[in-house]
Amino acid sequence: MITSRIGQMFRLVVADLRRDWAMAVCQVFALAAVLTPLLVLFGLQQGVLGQMLRDLQANPAMREIVPRVTGTNRFDAAWLDAARRRADVAFAVGDARTLAAEVEMVPLARPQAEAVLGVLVPTRPGDPLAASAGEPWASGLDRVVLSFGAARALGAAAGERIQLLVPRRRDGTDETQAHAVTVASVLPPDRMAETRRAVLVDDRLVLHVQRYRDGFAVPELGWPGAPAGTEPQRFERFRLYARTIDDVAPLTAWLRSGGVEPVSRLDEIAPIQALNANLSLILAVISAFAAAGSIVALAATQWSGVERKRRELALLTLIGYGRGWLISLPLAQALLLAALGSALAVGLFAAAAGVINARFPAIGSVAAGACRLSPDQLLLAAAVTCVLAMGAALLAAARVTRIEPAAALRDT
Repeated sequence: MITSRIGQMFRLVVADLRRDWAMAVCQVFALAAVLTPLLVLFGLQQGVLGQMLRDLQANPAMREIVPRVTGTNRFDAAWLDAARRRADVAFAVGDARTLAAEVEMVPLARPQAEAVLGVLVPTRPGDPLAASAGEPWASGLDRVVLSFGAARALGAAAGERIQLLVPRRRDGTDETQAHAVTVASVLPPDRMAETRRAVLVDDRLVLHVQRYRDGFAVPELGWPGAPAGTEPQRFERFRLYARTIDDVAPLTAWLRSGGVEPVSRLDEIAPIQALNANLSLILAVISAFAAAGSIVALAATQWSGVERKRRELALLTLIGYGRGWLISLPLAQALLLAALGSALAVGLFAAAAGVINARFPAIGSVAAGACRLSPDQLLLAAAVTCVLAMGAALLAAARVTRIEPAAALRDT
């Protein structure tokens, strides 16, 4: 029964629009004329700025925060645990002094090869430099991950064995310890500067090397030296990654409040975030004015339509159609017009986006679509348009309830 009534209403709405097709076409084009420029503007925001923000988010280096080396910073395990418990911190690990982290590398298969100078970088599970959780990583004291630059300079690949040479000078004597490790994997060039020769190792190995450089023995690796004291190790630096690029600013403020001067990429992130926020505000203002204008225009059109069709609506009342059914009539008509207008706007947006994307074929990663909206975003825009159109039709629906059949027939 309900399906039959809905079908009857749909046929009546379509028949009414066909009879008054010129007005219907004007309303559809009017809606499309308002919606299409908004879709293009939102498409540019999502395509250009959205891609720039996605690139920033995808690049771990943009979320990395390290302390400025002052020689006075000391970070213990308690400080690092407190940092890891923060909701805006994705990863934190202590780091050794710069000079203490330098090592020489030689492939075990080519011991006569010239040694390559590299820098130990501490890592642990959850490092953002890992592409995925299942990627081979530096776990344990005998597995390392090489940066692309280090692997290229060393001529090493995943699975090969290399030797880390750790020199020191103690009591006027030069000493060197060798530690053989396996290359678990090599970082892709986009995860770290290609010129950087880094060796990502278990953070415990960094502490062992630092302790050895300080003249102490490292029983875990069998390296000789003075007995180490019982005082817990303290790091001079750390590697910390914000969970998102939006968390970089709060984290730098938190570090400054604790007396740590941070070094981050906030200067590169902030302008793009500000541009995106300002553009979003401008688009919101334009959308609000466009929506208000469309609502007023649709309401006026629907109201005038009810006035012109008073006799037909009175006849429908006399032959048994209830007020609820008649109230639904302008709402259904507005919904159909909004759907047609949205479909036309989406088609025009697709054509405009195609032209824009063809004109900007080589702007880095934005080349994939300088102007683009996802199907979900287009459906949301169409849904909002339909809701606004039905809201505008409520005034006409209210007018229908005040039509007296006898008076309407007498006046006509």
